[in-house]
Amino acid sequence: MWAEPKTKGEFTRDLDRQLRGDLHDGGTGSVLVLLHGVGATWSIWKPVLAALEARHRVIALTLPGHDGGKPVGNGGTSIAALTDATLEQLRQLGITSAHVAGNSLGGWIALELERRGFARSVTALSPAGGWASVDDRDSLIGSMRLLFMISGPILGLLSPVLSVGWLRRLLLRQTLEHGERIEPATLREMLRSMVVAKPLVAKLLTAIRRDGPLPALAPSSTPITVAWGECDRVLPFPRYGQPLLEQLPGAELVMIDGVGHVPLYDDPATIAATILATAARAEALQSVTANVERVESGQ
Repeated sequence: MWAEPKTKGEFTRDLDRQLRGDLHDGGTGSVLVLLHGVGATWSIWKPVLAALEARHRVIALTLPGHDGGKPVGNGGTSIAALTDATLEQLRQLGITSAHVAGNSLGGWIALELERRGFARSVTALSPAGGWASVDDRDSLIGSMRLLFMISGPILGLLSPVLSVGWLRRLLLRQTLEHGERIEPATLREMLRSMVVAKPLVAKLLTAIRRDGPLPALAPSSTPITVAWGECDRVLPFPRYGQPLLEQLPGAELVMIDGVGHVPLYDDPATIAATILATAARAEALQSVTANVERVESGQ
């Protein structure tokens, strides 16, 4: 079928979308922003991109200080500073509001974007930001420090044998149920990204100890879905999910069978469907509100 030639502006935008290393930008429709967890990059979202881009323009960002991301600004490495930097990056793309989905650290930032009035909807996948006690907080921080400390040696020692599926599953057992589904080259990239992010992580964990947990959000009409993996070993729901949920009035909880802390490879179809359902709920609510306002104004 004959297609109209692209204008200069359309061609430039498409080229820019292909060349940007700090984000992925694809699909059409209302904007959906994806935010990864600590130490990762935008590419962790690859298993769900096609499903999400069928309905939305999807922008998956690499957070500042992470591999390929923008440098950390003068504001520091707190959650507030990372949220500021994320907002600025989106504003530079001309985006002032969007649906947002985030995993772990990205889920915490997604909730902060709702606090700032940016998020049209939020899907938080095992979001960080809550704990039942100081001991639980310190246990989490200690395990994260250890994980990033050993990421370099693991990359150096085991890189030649990562083609073995059961070894990948064993290495990733803390975060995924099906680590064998990750290709060896992808796992090497993930480990390298953790090494690159190590300086930021050290400062961020100190800031979280000082500033956390996530303060309660004010009640709002923004749809929020908190989706938790029933096999999450990093942030088990009773210790980290339930305390966080108490800070989110009106949020809907979804427990997902058979997935770990980073669920995108464990069950991409369910994760994509959960994100799409939350965004659709927001757009339906917006449509109803607009119709009511139109009737009330006599239009």
